[in-house]
Amino acid sequence: MSNSDQFMKIFFFLPLFLFMSCSSSSIKTGVNSYKVKMNLEDKSGKFLVVREGGLSKDTKHVVSKYRVYSIEGVGQKVLEQSITFSTPGVLKNKIRLLRPEKSQYKVWFDGQLYQTETRLDKKTKSLVVSMKSPEKQWSGTKKFVFPGGTGIFCYFSQLVECIQYTGFIEKAIKDKNGRMNFHIIWDGYPYIQEQYLNIINEPFAAAVIEYDGQTESKDHRFSLSTSGNAIFYLFNDSYEYAKIFWPAQGYSLYHK
Repeated sequence: MSNSDQFMKIFFFLPLFLFMSCSSSSIKTGVNSYKVKMNLEDKSGKFLVVREGGLSKDTKHVVSKYRVYSIEGVGQKVLEQSITFSTPGVLKNKIRLLRPEKSQYKVWFDGQLYQTETRLDKKTKSLVVSMKSPEKQWSGTKKFVFPGGTGIFCYFSQLVECIQYTGFIEKAIKDKNGRMNFHIIWDGYPYIQEQYLNIINEPFAAAVIEYDGQTESKDHRFSLSTSGNAIFYLFNDSYEYAKIFWPAQGYSLYHK
């Protein structure tokens, strides 16, 4: 959330998220509901992040949601919020995956609303991006054909859940080795590119994540490379992630 001190931001609310369930159906797909509070630090300051996730009530979607709150000044204000929906599936080679379905993101820059939505167009194998903003260049609808390659696509704000669902994290920790190619979908496109430096200016980005050893605190470190950026994810022995570091952006996210 770089340069957030220059922007006024506001959250959006999606009623469907209220119907997330932690019933026994979560166990059948290996998806558990959660709600965690985390600390976020970047070059613009310190913030509180609340992340929630689980299955929708009809068990058809894995839903992930995050909110970023200010911790300075009077009261806590929601500065940014995103929600993503993906469908559990299996590739031909029997690898489990989450297929991105749709996402919503809203943010305020200089007191004005900027919002973006994505949805999967199965007929054309494309991602439809709908934008609304005061600026013509960031308004309207665009369609982007999914690139070929790995077959695994993860919304950035749902990346941890998406990678975990494939079984890669657990296997790599057990083997102390592993590497996986996939594509990131920037669900905040095109506005996230205005907040973070050196991100490819399109919704898709090829990425590689690989096991990178253990830290002094015995966390398992994974290195993610994309568009010239390196992002580090730390997991404990229970395959739960504890920290995220993005050095080039001065970004760190860790549990309270």
